[in-house]
Amino acid sequence: MKQLVARGMVTLGLVASLGFGVSAVASAGGLPPLGGTTTTTGATSTALKIYHQELTAYRASRTAIEATFRASINLARSNYQKALLSATTSAQRSAAEQNKVTAIINAASTRSSELIALGNAPTPPAS
Repeated sequence: MKQLVARGMVTLGLVASLGFGVSAVASAGGLPPLGGTTTTTGATSTALKIYHQELTAYRASRTAIEATFRASINLARSNYQKALLSATTSAQRSAAEQNKVTAIINAASTRSSELIALGNAPTPPAS
């Protein structure tokens, strides 16, 4: 019985020391100042502003590329519908279909080359 009590006390002591040790290590990183603000250097602030400007420009360029692509696709479909209205033979319908597919392929190719030329999105500055 004495051994059981001794083991229980040792186990309780280990658990307590681990609990206090973990909480001490967790709080060792420090807290922000009491005002709740952290100081940033001017270089970090400037780099972040430049990053946001580059990201905004990148998104605007990508949106313009996508809008141009969608407009090209819609134009190809519209031209196809107009061609179908005036087509009287299967050869004319087939030619209209081929023109539509060619226009869509050209639009996709243009979009792809523009996206490649645009490159990857800017990366955020290291903090």
